[in-house]
Parts: sequence; C-alpha cells; structure tokens
Amino acid sequence: MTERKISAQMRQKLHEYFVDQYARYRDAVLSGERIAGRLERDMIERQERDLANPPGGWIFSETMGTRPLIWFAANLKFPSGDRKGEPLKLSSWQCWIVMVLFGWVDKRGNRRFMDAYIEIARKNGKSSWAAAILLYLAFATGERNGNPCYIAATSLDQAQECFDRARDELPPGAGVNITNSKYNKTIYDESGRIQAVTASPKDGKLPHGAIIDEYHQHKDNELVNSFTSGNVSDPNSLTMRITTAGTDLNGVCKEEHDKGERVLRGDLSIERYFFCIYTIDDGDDEADPKVWAKANPNLGVSVDTALLQGRYDYSKSSAADMVVFRTKNLNVWVHSLAKWMNMEIWEQKCTTLADGWRKLDLNLDGNICYGGLDLSSNSDFTAFTLDFPLEDGRHVQLTHCWIAEDMKDTIARQCRIPLDRWIQAGWVTATPGAVIDYTYVQEYLTECYMRYRLEYIACDRWKIEELVRIMPPWFTDVAYEFSQGLKTMSPSIQQFERAYLEGRVFAADNECVTWMMSCAEVWQDSTGNVKLVKPKRRTEARIDGTITSVMALDCAIKHDAEPVGDVSDLISFF
Repeated sequence: MTERKISAQMRQKLHEYFVDQYARYRDAVLSGERIAGRLERDMIERQERDLANPPGGWIFSETMGTRPLIWFAANLKFPSGDRKGEPLKLSSWQCWIVMVLFGWVDKRGNRRFMDAYIEIARKNGKSSWAAAILLYLAFATGERNGNPCYIAATSLDQAQECFDRARDELPPGAGVNITNSKYNKTIYDESGRIQAVTASPKDGKLPHGAIIDEYHQHKDNELVNSFTSGNVSDPNSLTMRITTAGTDLNGVCKEEHDKGERVLRGDLSIERYFFCIYTIDDGDDEADPKVWAKANPNLGVSVDTALLQGRYDYSKSSAADMVVFRTKNLNVWVHSLAKWMNMEIWEQKCTTLADGWRKLDLNLDGNICYGGLDLSSNSDFTAFTLDFPLEDGRHVQLTHCWIAEDMKDTIARQCRIPLDRWIQAGWVTATPGAVIDYTYVQEYLTECYMRYRLEYIACDRWKIEELVRIMPPWFTDVAYEFSQGLKTMSPSIQQFERAYLEGRVFAADNECVTWMMSCAEVWQDSTGNVKLVKPKRRTEARIDGTITSVMALDCAIKHDAEPVGDVSDLISFF
C-alpha cells in the first residue's frame, strides 16, 4: 500500500488532538456530562484501575495508542455520508477505545489486548471503525507482518458491509488490488491482505487481525477458535468480535456478553481481553430518548435522533418490531418469543368497522376476494380465511374453521374454549368422525367460489398437492403456492401487523379468530426475520386462523386486488 507521509510537526499535532479526545471522553463519562450506561462506566473505570495498578507488567503508552489514529487520519477517508472523502477521524469514544486497545504494551512493545468484544447498537459506525483497524493491521508500516487479516461472518453477504467499508476507506491511488466477486472478496498488495471468509482459512496462515462480524449470528465458536488458536505465535494479533445484541440467550455471543459484564464489574479477571458494551440499563424507560444515548454513543453523528425517534414510534405498538428496536437500536438482549397481537387494539379496531358498529351484516356476494387455507393435524383446526379488499385500503376478512367431532370435547377442555357456542354461531364446523372430513371443507370452498369472485387461494406449499387431490377441479385454477418458511413469511406477518395496528383489517365478531390471535407469539431469528408460533408452555393455544388471516391478506395485496367499492355498499344494519 502507498502510505502518505506526514511531517513530524503534523504528527505531534495529531497526537495531541487524539490524547485530548481520549481525555474528553473519559471525563465526560466519569463526570456524568455524558449519559452513560453502567457497563460503559465500568469500562472506563476498568481502565482507570489498570492505570493505577498496571496488571502483569504492562504499561500504557499514549504514543503507541495514537499511532493507529494518526495513520487513519493520514491514509484513510470517510467511506460515506456528508464527510465522504475527508480524512478519517473517529469520534472521541472511538479514539478512547483505539488508544486503550493499542496503548497497553510490554517492554518489548508487544500489545496487551489480543481479543476485543465490542457490542453496540446499529449505525454507530462499528463496521467503518473496525474496517479501519483491520486496514491498519494489514497495511501499516511497522505493523503489518505478512500474515493476512480476515473479515469473518456467517455468510459472505454479511461480510460484504465491513468489506465495502474497508475498500471505500482507501483513497484513490492507494496501491492495492481489490477482488470483489461472489466467492472472492480480497484487498491485497505484495505484503498485506484482507479477505472475507465464512469458514476457517484453507491456506493455514495465522491471522494478524480478524473481525468476527455480527457475532450474535454465530451458532458456535468454531470460526472464532480457528483464529484465536493462532495467537500464540503472533503476540500482536488482534481478534475483534463486533456485534449488536440478539435473541439467542443461550448462544455463544450471549455467553461472551455475560463474561464481559463480569470482567467490567471486576468480578472476573481476563487480562488480555478488552470488553466494550453500550446498552441501556435495567429499569430505564426505553421510551425516553434521553437514555438512547447509552446504547448509541454516536447519537447526533451517525445516528440521527429524529430518525431514531421515528423508528421507536413505528415499533412501539408491535411486539415483533419492538424486539428489533430493543436488540438493534438499544442493544438489549431479549427473548426471541414475544406476544404478537395487541389485543386491545385488535378488539377496538378490527372487530368493528367504526365506533359503536357492533352489529352488522356483510353483503359481499359477487365481490372479489382472496383466500388463505391451512390444513391441520387431528388435534388442530383446519382454517380458511377470505379477504375482501376495499378501495380505501382496508380489508374485510371472514374466517371459518373445522374440527373433528370426536375431538370436540377434548379440544374444548384442553383449550378451555366454548366450542359448542362457536359451532352454533357458525364460526366452526365439527365434521363427523375422529379426523376432519375434508368433504365439508370442499363443500364450503365450493360455496364461496360460487358466491364470490374468488381469485386466488394461498395454500401451504407443502400441502398443495394433497389439496389438489381432494379439492374439486376448479381448485387448480385458483390455488396459489404460499411458503410458510421463515424468510418468505416474515414480510407477510409484518405486513399484517401494520394493517391491523392501523385498523385496516376487519374480522367481524368472530370469537374463534380473536382467541387464535391472542394465542400467537412471534419468534425472531438473529437476522430479524419473524414467524408466528404457538407457545410451547401453553398446550391450549391454537393459531391456525391467525396463519390463514396473514396468508389471505398477503394473497390479496400481492395480486393487486380490484377494489370493491365503498364500505357503505357492504353493510346493512339489523
């Protein structure tokens, strides 16, 4: 890499500037000027304890600590944003961390910290910051040693963001080669290399530096161990695990988080491991914007306060969205399961078309509609939902369920529901025998097909062949394959959630559907995808009608439904 040379005078000015930034951040946290979380204060206090009583013969050198920061300013540029193309200078909290990571050395100049765990909310510049450190390790004179550096993630797509930051931080004429193909992402010159990987490097070379990106997505430490095991031969190697909080409370990342809390509190000593955790504290009001700075030290810099407020306002009524907001924007570890439906909103907005309209009769004959159909096992309900889209963006939904007559009493007792009343009301049909007789389902669907303009029926892709076999010939003309997989159904669930929260879904006074809505919990994976599940601790829960309601709305929206007119055309009072 072609490095920019700066004068001794400029180097000294930059050194003094970064030492001042280090002190400003420390003093702001300890004085209370900065609203800091407990773990952030613990991080500063750990450093102050170490300065007072240096562990293991280590010394803290400000000169060593500012070296990478000076190199960043001289050789790298902001990769994006309003300052794109300007020399890269980090925020004071980032300067403090870099100085601590690189400033602790022994008498030979070898660094103390070989591992770093950095947990912080999204959009606080962690990818750009970590990429700058990796560029320094790979290409800086006096630092690089010929060993490669790696960006490691669960997929190359995940590694792409940090790789792009490293590439874009290099100025024109940096004198490096860049390969950025689907299977090979490498920045290299004759003596340094940064490569994105998803598994242990196959060439056997030990890394001088490694970023483990979005560590909360890693299921185990196999990849991490492949890097850290080589540290015994390179005393200045550095492995950085950078992440936000997640939802796997039994995973390797949460285990590392808990270890970090103990180290920062002083309950556990791991001399050569640096921990940094920015999060709100237990008992904080997550609705209070004042505490958001605890998880977002770049609030007002790379994190826009107004946009963060908008994100909270968008999420506060949705269980699924709040899981994402807490983990990604407040950096709080939360359980992946949460109650999905806000039943107060559902009953206020979705079981009546307007305040006081409790009793109404829908005259939907001849109108366009879309269906969602889900077959069941013997102990579950088979459910079918029809969705009638209105021209004002609202949707009328009619749901019907079936159970096996011989299972009726067992289900009623187990689920603690008034099945007899629901059957009498016409919301549920009990078919004769020990299993659901799909002839009754076929007859109901045929009646709907003849009565309405039934355009499509969304069907579980894994059961569509069985449905085609048992349904009448017309069924193949309207059957629409719907995947209930996590990645494909997640947008449909979130779409339904927004619609019901805004009062755009009307499900009439169907007590069976309301009960099923109350049963649903939302589960989120590490990437933010969600699915609806029955709570395992509640054997009485059923969500079949919830799933078909989501499917029917998705089917209606995807197929660009023809509006059916004003809502007043569809109702008549009695």
